[in-house]
Amino acid sequence: METTVEKKYTVGSYISGYLSNLAQTLKNPRILIISLLLTILVSETQFLLAMMTARGDIKNPFAIISMLLYANGGMYGGTIGIAGGVLGKMLLMMFLNSVVLGWEMHEKPLGNFFSGIGRSFSAFAFKRLYDPAAWLFGAGTALLIYWICNITQNRMNCMVGAYLVVMVIGSLGKKNSFLYGLLLHLFCGKRLEDPRSGQTVTSLMGGSATGYLAGTILTAAGIQMCMQIGAVLLLPALLFLILGRLINH
Repeated sequence: METTVEKKYTVGSYISGYLSNLAQTLKNPRILIISLLLTILVSETQFLLAMMTARGDIKNPFAIISMLLYANGGMYGGTIGIAGGVLGKMLLMMFLNSVVLGWEMHEKPLGNFFSGIGRSFSAFAFKRLYDPAAWLFGAGTALLIYWICNITQNRMNCMVGAYLVVMVIGSLGKKNSFLYGLLLHLFCGKRLEDPRSGQTVTSLMGGSATGYLAGTILTAAGIQMCMQIGAVLLLPALLFLILGRLINH
């Protein structure tokens, strides 16, 4: 008889549990107020800086602040550029909230980042063919996500990639991080408790961090090939995945 995925191992139940815990956290009025004020402050600053850019009168130090806050994300690149800008701004706000609220709740965001750097090297400890497939898939999809967030490959918008690098590496270094758990449930399912599944997800996240970093560096260097490189990396990822399935079956 075919085995079924237990409810506690499904993505839906995992997200539901996370949202339930988040709701409990946000019942603290101090944390809720800080999050709202931070979101409003950053959003308003982004809007003002974007208007200054549109008028063509933005200069240092406002240009530097605009780059750091990804203020021009979504201003160019048509419909996809707008969608990518919205996505990038949402990811940036998640990153800023996680850092500020982490400090407020006496966590150690920087400690998570530094421990995540050490763990990211273990992403290359491939134990089966699924692991290099996961690493290549992570790097390829990260480059494509970065390209969507910065479709014009504008240097002013490149910092969104740097924030995503820090976010992914910080998640690698944090115990019970939402991103790690989500990917584990999404890609491993009923193999959740298999130690090799953890290695596969670590490889996936390590590849993602590398992809975001590569996108940032390519843009800073004026090389507009994030989409092409990301798409190419998915091909060997698919090959390793197919070989892994053939060998394991």
